[in-house]
Amino acid sequence: MSGGAGLPEPPPDPRSAPSPDPAHVDAVGGWAPHDIPSAAGLLDAVREFLESDVLPATEGRVRFHARVAANVVAMVARELALGPDLAAAHKARLEALGVDNDAELAAAIRSGALDARAEEVRAAVRATVADKLRVANPGYLTSATDATEPFLPLP
Repeated sequence: MSGGAGLPEPPPDPRSAPSPDPAHVDAVGGWAPHDIPSAAGLLDAVREFLESDVLPATEGRVRFHARVAANVVAMVARELALGPDLAAAHKARLEALGVDNDAELAAAIRSGALDARAEEVRAAVRATVADKLRVANPGYLTSATDATEPFLPLP
């Protein structure tokens, strides 16, 4: 297909792709009808290759980029593993606050509509940040940054 003027169609936006239905996960953690290795297994293999073979054999800029690539692969693997549960928890937090999405939550906070529920809002935002850290860099999570304790000075 062509995107006009003889140009190829742009690839679909991956953010608009539907999430895999957990009912299609088979006993070994792959997405039916796909066999093992699973996507997570493949990502682990790539990360291990980068960390054990590429990093020791490179230096400078290439070594830095190999480390970045290994970190990206690890993040993607964590998002695949944790994403559906974290998305469901986030949706439940938003629903409990009476909003449908983050933009509505931000607008409600700015307007003062949730001022009477400030502690509940803070807890929901902390939990969301902790969930983001679980994917982006779980090493940043400590007992002080989990969803139950404040980690930023609050007014």
